[in-house]
Amino acid sequence: MSVVALNMPEARDSNSLEVNPVRELASCTELLDDFAALNRFYEENGYILLRKVLDPKSVEEARDAMLAVAARQGLIRAGDKDALWTGKPFKGGMEESPEFAGVSKRLVDYPANQALLTKVLGEKACMVPNVQYRTYPPGGSITPIHQDGFYSPGIQDYRPVWVPLTPCQREVGGLMIAVGQNRRGYLHNLAKPTPFPIPSGVIPDDTWATTDYFPGDVLIVHPFAPHASMPNRSNRLRVTFDTRVQSAKNPRAFAATVKSVTPTSITADLDGFGERTYRVDESSFIRPIDPGVREPFDKFVEVTKPGMRLQIVTEGDLAVMLRRLTAD
Repeated sequence: MSVVALNMPEARDSNSLEVNPVRELASCTELLDDFAALNRFYEENGYILLRKVLDPKSVEEARDAMLAVAARQGLIRAGDKDALWTGKPFKGGMEESPEFAGVSKRLVDYPANQALLTKVLGEKACMVPNVQYRTYPPGGSITPIHQDGFYSPGIQDYRPVWVPLTPCQREVGGLMIAVGQNRRGYLHNLAKPTPFPIPSGVIPDDTWATTDYFPGDVLIVHPFAPHASMPNRSNRLRVTFDTRVQSAKNPRAFAATVKSVTPTSITADLDGFGERTYRVDESSFIRPIDPGVREPFDKFVEVTKPGMRLQIVTEGDLAVMLRRLTAD
């Protein structure tokens, strides 16, 4: 990687609303049974797009569960599988709501979907405990241009997985990807405050691509691939979730309950793995309260309390990242 990160204090921040994706994402479905070819495409282009590969029943169950939450919020009418927006204002901030708990895990746990993810990862996969649920109405939230790996240090060989549960054509606000830009390293601007936005002009305009997405599709986004959501200009909700999968044999990210902390360590009960103690130092990415804010190391004990549920990413005996745990 030729670029580790950028330091451009005078640069203007990028704006996803200024991007016009002129290219079409290519389907990789025909490569599913050839992991070497699939992985070459992934490393070269920064994504894998698979069409109609998820178990249909699992998609319907996940869709209905997320639409039930949207109906309780008054965003759609109960039972409306087309997710037509009622016009009610959306306060936002529900991406990690416990109301969605279990939706992603149930879909991923379907045997056919497990087999699919094994083909994508090249080995048996398990979930990284980090899920974002989105029921975005027209004019709702827009994810800025970013690279997932920049915010998730230490998770080796994981793959971000984005799943549309209702039709998500361009006007609904699906994802766009800067094709091939994953080979340039991190493009976030360390000279700016968190979230260290990518500077305008760094990504060539003609690399941006998107497509129309449909239930059953899966988009795998390379951790280094710059991507963003497009604005929802339809009359429907964008109903999607994104999670991540990692090696089941050698996981690096764990769901855990904090037992105790010292100024330089954390002891936690890792779900399914028992109690462990890890070092914490200046390099640790500490964000146990607001996942969008990195806390300074000298505030570690102040912001990390026993009883907290965290995602802990490890590298040997070091806690590389501590993040507030999301609903699964």
